[in-house]
Amino acid sequence: MIISLLKKITSKHFYIGVLITLLIASIEFFSTGAVAKLLNRVEGIIYDSRLQLTLAETPRKVNESVVIIDIDEKSMQEQGRFPWSRSKVAELVTKLTDAGVIVIAFDIFFSEPEVNPVTKIMTELPGFSAKYSTPLTTIKQQVDADTKLAKALAKNDITLGFLLINDELSEHKAPTKSSVVWREDDHTNSQINDYPGAIINIPQLQNAAVGQGFINAHSDEDGFIRKAALVNRVGDTLYPSLALEAARLYTLANTIETRSTTSNGITLFEGIKFHNKWIQTDEYGQVLIPYKGGARSFPYYSATDVLTQRVGLKELEGSVAFIGTSAVGLADLRSTPVGLQYPGVEVHANIFEGLMNPQLLPSKPSWSLGASLIIIIITGLVLSFFSIGKTARFILALSIIVAGVVVAINFYLWSAQKVSLPLFMTLLLTTLLASYYIIVGSIAEMKHSKKIKTMFDQYVPPERINQLIEQGGNLAKTSERRNMTVLFADIRGFTSLSESMSAHQLSEYLNQYLSSITKIIFDNNGTIDKYVGDMVMAFWNAPLIDKDHAQHGVEAALAMNEGLIEINAVFAQQNLPAISIGVGLSSGDMNVGDMGSIYRKAYTVLGDAVNLGARVESLTKFYGVAILVTEETMQACSGIAFRLIDKVQVVGKTTSIALYEPINYTKQLNKEQRNEIESSLKAITFFHNKEWENALSLFEQLENNAVLNAGVYRVYIERIQSTDIQTLAKDWNGAFVHTKK
Repeated sequence: MIISLLKKITSKHFYIGVLITLLIASIEFFSTGAVAKLLNRVEGIIYDSRLQLTLAETPRKVNESVVIIDIDEKSMQEQGRFPWSRSKVAELVTKLTDAGVIVIAFDIFFSEPEVNPVTKIMTELPGFSAKYSTPLTTIKQQVDADTKLAKALAKNDITLGFLLINDELSEHKAPTKSSVVWREDDHTNSQINDYPGAIINIPQLQNAAVGQGFINAHSDEDGFIRKAALVNRVGDTLYPSLALEAARLYTLANTIETRSTTSNGITLFEGIKFHNKWIQTDEYGQVLIPYKGGARSFPYYSATDVLTQRVGLKELEGSVAFIGTSAVGLADLRSTPVGLQYPGVEVHANIFEGLMNPQLLPSKPSWSLGASLIIIIITGLVLSFFSIGKTARFILALSIIVAGVVVAINFYLWSAQKVSLPLFMTLLLTTLLASYYIIVGSIAEMKHSKKIKTMFDQYVPPERINQLIEQGGNLAKTSERRNMTVLFADIRGFTSLSESMSAHQLSEYLNQYLSSITKIIFDNNGTIDKYVGDMVMAFWNAPLIDKDHAQHGVEAALAMNEGLIEINAVFAQQNLPAISIGVGLSSGDMNVGDMGSIYRKAYTVLGDAVNLGARVESLTKFYGVAILVTEETMQACSGIAFRLIDKVQVVGKTTSIALYEPINYTKQLNKEQRNEIESSLKAITFFHNKEWENALSLFEQLENNAVLNAGVYRVYIERIQSTDIQTLAKDWNGAFVHTKK
């Protein structure tokens, strides 16, 4: 095991896998520019998919009641096109306040004063205005829409939105006050986005409102809004977002505190605190938006329904209201992970709910990159180690399992801990390593297949070679021991046959015979061991496992004997002599493998059972039968009728064995054959019991009336007639000792 481990970790393919892993880890850690943008875009797609897959079927429920007051198409149809007069906005604020709304946040800003109708009259009718200057001045104050709205704003906790801008040429303006307390030491080299200025609300309204927050949406490079900045800066002042300011007002906090650390002269923002809530951010003061669901996951109420009091105390009491628009014409629809036409005002609502419930906020902690690198390295090492020397199927399955585990861990951290870890580079590494090792494995399989085909091309049929390749055939250099069946087949009188032919005729003669015999062996799942002149040697149960090796061997022998009829018919047409063969089969434990010298090897079998098979084949001539098998072979067969031939002790053996002749398939036997097999067994039993007269009489009857080969009966008749009862050993068991091979 240790040697195998050392071979793997010192393999060049393992080193290549490690190098690929380190390359991916380096890209993950050091990528910049276009590469970093591409990775962020892909990670964004994965983030969106993961978010959508893990969204609850029903929107989450929290303690805070958040509603959207929507200036929708219906509102504009009933109340007029937007922007509305500040008087109507003041009426909307008053209705919301009267209905019990605790905090109102405007996803709208009022950057220009509304023209007072009296001012317009005084400007366009100077004579008239001079005559009625005093009453007009009084009326002017009474009908001033900005004044009405300012009074309405002052009666509740209201935060107005303003827009930070990057226009360097514009007049630099900024809100005069901020609820964020930012230490002067944290200003230097801060990573917080710095804007030149802002489009702010008119002072009259801003002074009336207790809060103000920017409404800028921070989209990723692909245009999708996944993060939100809780703070941004204009110069040395840090401003809160609309949602953060609404959360401050809701919790009655006076200020918003910040926390930063300094590293290498750079200030890294860590988070904000208001009331008793600590919100961790990235170094840019941003958080991932905890989307509740698709658009309209929050309760939406049309602004016109509030104005006309179709919506009131029951629906709005105790809530936080975000005023914005979902109308297409007002261009406040955003691309988000949960929808492409997502109302911007609802983005603020999601952020507010996350700030009030920090456990809902997804996070990408500072250790996420380190965790990602560890996962990449572990994934690379696992795939590199376990893929070496494996098949393409195994590598593919392993890669799928590893990728599944990585994705499962990623989804678990997201679902259970709200931690967002990078995933793409790990999956890319898995794909690259799987591809590399599958290619390497496929090349190795091709070489392995070629080696198998080279080794077994002359031994087994092509379909068996393919089967061996599919099963991953063992090409071990050392042999193995198996219980197998071996077959020897030899042409009778081949020497005299060959003397009557030319070399070319003899070659063609043998080729035709051996081709036919080989096909029969192949058809019966056999493996050719060798040809020695006219002798064919074959075996079963290697290289492929064959539990019925004895059955298939005997069936091949019967088919060979039957096939001689067709072979000899062809020879007769060619004026060539007919062939008769002797076939011997033996079953038992044998050594099988690729054996030989450094100069030449062959896939072959060795062992006593092999030698016995050769001896059995030679005895077919002695008994005058075409096929002989050992008792072990006979006992392993079913559906075949056998005739007991003799109990013998072959040359080189001290124990006796029983020999049988396979006659035919049991279903194909006729009555005469059955009777003869039974009578033959009875006669041999008489012989073994030394009932000589009964045995001799029955053998003579069998010889005279034989439908099977009668040569064996003549052997017994002559043996009985020449046996001297007085010289038989006391422990004689009927076995005949053969002294010739």
